[in-house]
Amino acid sequence: MAIFRSSSKFLLLLHFSVFIISITTQPLPSPSANFSCSANSRTSCPAYVAYIAQEPEFTDLGSISNLFGVSRSSILQASNLASEDDPLYPSQLLLIPITCGCSGDSFFANITYQIKKNDNYFLVSMKVFENLTNWQVHKDMNPGINPNILQIGTKVTIPLYCKCPEKADSEAGFNFIVTYVWQPGDALLSVAKKFGAMPSNIVKENNGMNLTAPVGLHVLIPLSQLPALSQPLNPPLKRKESKHEWIKVLSSVAAAILVIGVAFSLVYVCHLRGKANPKILNQNASCWGDRNLIKTRELSKEGKSESSKTKVVQDKLLFSVSDYLSKPIVYGAGEIMEATMNLDENSRIGGSVFHGTIDGKVFAVKTETKGKNLEELKILQRVNHVNLIKLIGVSSDASGNLFMVYEYAENSSLDKWLYQRPSSSVKSVNFLTWIQRLGIALDVANGLQYLHEHTQPRIVHGDIRASNILLDSNFKAKISNFSKARPATSAVMLNVDIHAFGLRLLELLSGKRAMAVREVVEILEAKENREERLMEWMDPDLESFYPIHDALSLATLACACTVDESSARPGMTEIAFNLCMLAQSSSVALERS
Repeated sequence: MAIFRSSSKFLLLLHFSVFIISITTQPLPSPSANFSCSANSRTSCPAYVAYIAQEPEFTDLGSISNLFGVSRSSILQASNLASEDDPLYPSQLLLIPITCGCSGDSFFANITYQIKKNDNYFLVSMKVFENLTNWQVHKDMNPGINPNILQIGTKVTIPLYCKCPEKADSEAGFNFIVTYVWQPGDALLSVAKKFGAMPSNIVKENNGMNLTAPVGLHVLIPLSQLPALSQPLNPPLKRKESKHEWIKVLSSVAAAILVIGVAFSLVYVCHLRGKANPKILNQNASCWGDRNLIKTRELSKEGKSESSKTKVVQDKLLFSVSDYLSKPIVYGAGEIMEATMNLDENSRIGGSVFHGTIDGKVFAVKTETKGKNLEELKILQRVNHVNLIKLIGVSSDASGNLFMVYEYAENSSLDKWLYQRPSSSVKSVNFLTWIQRLGIALDVANGLQYLHEHTQPRIVHGDIRASNILLDSNFKAKISNFSKARPATSAVMLNVDIHAFGLRLLELLSGKRAMAVREVVEILEAKENREERLMEWMDPDLESFYPIHDALSLATLACACTVDESSARPGMTEIAFNLCMLAQSSSVALERS
């Protein structure tokens, strides 16, 4: 009888593992809510995701704050909790603050997650992050990582679905949008009551989606202010350690059976495929030999571009290109010379950068002598973010000189807008508004957050100055000039960028080149006339078209970034979130004025 019971339990676990395997082979549906964004959408904004405490790992604020990379206090305030130290009930609802950004054509909040034993993208998406993301997108966000062999300790980027308020949302008074995954037993009225929202607003925000039984689907909750979530009065009692150990043992057994089941399934499938078409394995094997291939433009004898047809050739200029995120086009040297009129002085933008036209499109071309700045080239191929200047292509001449082709920033660099005035007594005709300055600050913060938190290894830019912040036609900021960028071997190295960013905030406030921080500190520490003193110090071009309280907040943030003790400076995630809140606060204040 004992043997029969043991066998029954084993078969039940095996059946469960096969069930899980069958699920993982099915494609997941696309997100139900509309998370799309466009060029007219906000670059980023503060947003929230609803997360449910779950056993055994995520029943305290510490583990959940570490998972999402935000502070305990921010979750505590957003979720209406009493203490950071109290344990949580299983299924207790929390609101997690995130920075939502437009990436490509969709809104995402990128979270860094460290792979643990038995992890795979599907389980991380469905179990750890509770379907707030889609495991199929993980492969695109982590192109240099084999999704079938996730090494323990590897850091991957997990894109959470989120959304920024559109113009119509803002006009209706909505300041935040919460991403909520519909739970079993949910109903429209109960969910609306839970978040303090109107049912009609939820239906409208989700484009009339049927909310009668959308279990597991993403639902957007528009809010004018954060709700006071109903939380238990008394925290749960801490469970005995022995029970936790028993849960861990059962989890380990189930995970082991799952892994064995997956392995047998994969071997069997590969065996069947090998019989059906023995050439498939050879094709897959040969593709690894072709990973160092990049795209090149085919030139005619006259050196001019023929059609947009490409041929695949082994790259002689770039090495280890298979490990990189993007593969730049290789232009012919003659094409670069023609585009820049032989590097004519009239084509010079500044320094060693020229503008050139290739196939009717304007690009920026940076020239480098032989052997210089290969590190910049390597790093630029590893990154891809809307607030980092994009490397389009490369070229080299017979002497080995390097040409790097970048996207063109129509509005030049930030220093041209801040420092170059006709005279000290004449107000600048073209100047940056308060909202534009906050947007630029937020763009740069988002770019740095990506470099610091979402690249492997993490990258320190090393030269964040106004001349290296480029502005496109919509005054969206892009960090450029990676000549001093290096992999960060320690967290201390990242503080160089944070200090430099704080100085750029002071320049955005004052319209002057970076000066002694002490002057601003004295203003903030003043007991009297603090607002008046700050207004006298501010950029005169702004006149009084800015909320003074927000200016004080931005100055305070700038000082926090530049404190002498580097360990006391805030991280870029915290900085970006605070700037999101500040930008939204200023927009609302100026609309009402």
